[in-house]
Amino acid sequence: MPSKIDAVKGLTKNYYFSSFFWSTFQKVLTAIIGFVSTPLLLGYYGKAEFGVLSIATACNGYMHLLDLGMNTGAVKFFSQWKTENKTDLIERVARTNISFYGIIAILNIVGLIALAFFGKSLFSVSDEEFGLLRTCLLIIAVFNIFSWATTTFNQLLIANMQMAYTMKIQSIIAVLKAMLIAAVFVFDLTITQYFFFLTFLVTLLLVPYIIECKRLKLINNLVPAFYWRDFKVVLVFSLSIFALSLFQTTATQSRPIILSIFADDGAKTVADFKIIEVIPAFIITVCGTFSGIFLPKTSALIAKGNQEEISKFAYKWTTFTTVIANGLCFPCIIGGGNILTAYVGSDFSYLTIWMVIWVATILLQVHSTPLNALVLATGKTKIMVYVSATACIISIIINSFLVKYYNVGSAVIGYLVYIIINLMSWYMARWKCLMRTMDYLFDIWPQNLRVVYIV
Repeated sequence: MPSKIDAVKGLTKNYYFSSFFWSTFQKVLTAIIGFVSTPLLLGYYGKAEFGVLSIATACNGYMHLLDLGMNTGAVKFFSQWKTENKTDLIERVARTNISFYGIIAILNIVGLIALAFFGKSLFSVSDEEFGLLRTCLLIIAVFNIFSWATTTFNQLLIANMQMAYTMKIQSIIAVLKAMLIAAVFVFDLTITQYFFFLTFLVTLLLVPYIIECKRLKLINNLVPAFYWRDFKVVLVFSLSIFALSLFQTTATQSRPIILSIFADDGAKTVADFKIIEVIPAFIITVCGTFSGIFLPKTSALIAKGNQEEISKFAYKWTTFTTVIANGLCFPCIIGGGNILTAYVGSDFSYLTIWMVIWVATILLQVHSTPLNALVLATGKTKIMVYVSATACIISIIINSFLVKYYNVGSAVIGYLVYIIINLMSWYMARWKCLMRTMDYLFDIWPQNLRVVYIV
C-alpha cells in the first residue's frame, strides 16, 4: 500500500507533467494559429494596417505594468497561505484583489483614451492609420475591465496548481480565434470588426475561471472587499517585483513602440517586427511557462525552508529547461531562412538574420528560469532591479539610435544587449554557486552524455 510520501510525490509529478503538457499544447496551438494567420491577415488587410494592430496591442501590453507585480506576488502568497492552511486570509485578500484590479482597469482605460485622442504626435503613422489606431485603442478600453478582472481568478487557480485547467480553457479560446480568422474571409470582416471580436474572445476567459474558482471553493464571495491591511503584505512584496518587471517589460514591450516613433515608416517597420516575432515569441512563451509552473512550488519550498529540496529543484529543473530551450532554438537558428521564406515568402528574406539573432538571444535567456523562480520566491531582487534598469535604458537607447540604420534590426540588437548585461551580472554574482551546480551535474550525468556535452 503506497505511503503518504509516495502519494505526494505522485501528485507533484502529475502536476509538473500535466502543467507542462497543457501549457505546451496551448502554446503550440497558439503558435500554429499565429503562424498561419499572420501572412493571411497581412495579405488581406495590408502591411500598414496590420502594423497598426500591433502598435495598439503593444501600447496596451505596456500598460500592464499597472499590475505593479501583483500577478507574481499574489501567486506566491496564495501558494504559501495554502500550504499554511490560511483559507480565510486567502478569501479576504482575493476579494480585495478584485477591488485593486478594478482601480487598475480604470487607470488603464483612461490611459488608452488619452492615447486615442491625444497621441497622434507620438507615432510615425499617417492620419488614416492613426484613425484606425484610435479605434483599436478604444475597443481595448471597452473590454479592459473584464480583462483585468480575469487576473484575480487566474492567480487563484495557478496558486492552487490548476495551471493545466487554465491552459485547457486558453486552448479553447485559441480555437475560437482560429474560427474568427476563417470568418474574416468568409464574411469579409473589416479590420476593426476583426479586432473587436478578437478582443472580445480574450475576455471570455473570465467566465470559466470564476466557475472553477467557485467549484474548488478558492473564493466564496465575488463581491469586492477592502481588507487593505491584509492586502498590504502582498502589495509591498509585489512592488519589489514591480520594480523588476518595470524594466523587463519596458525592455520587451517598448520595442515596437520605439520603432513606431523613430522609424521612417513606423507602421511597416512594426509589421516587420511582428513577422519575425512569431517564432521567438513561441519559444519564449513555451519556456516562460515554466515560471508559472515553478513559482507555486518554489514558494512552498521557501516557506518550508528545506534547503536540500531547494537544491534538488534547482539542479533538476535547470537541466530540463536548458534541454527544452536547445531543442526549440537550434532548429530555428539553423533553418531560419527556410522557415521565414515558407512563412511569408522570399520577399521578406532580408529579415532572416534578425530572426536568427533573436532566437539565439532567447536561448541565452531562458535556461535560468528555475533559478529566477527561486529568487522571486525569496523576494531578494534588489540587485536584479538595478542591473535590469541599467540594461533596459541601454537597450532603449540602442533601439532608438540604430533604427535609422537597421530598421527592425535595432530592436533585436537592443534586446540582445539587454539579455547579455543581465546574464553577465547573474553569473558574476553567482559564480561559486554556478560552479557547484556544474560539478553536481557532471557527477550525475552518464558518461556518454558527459562526453557529448564536452565535445
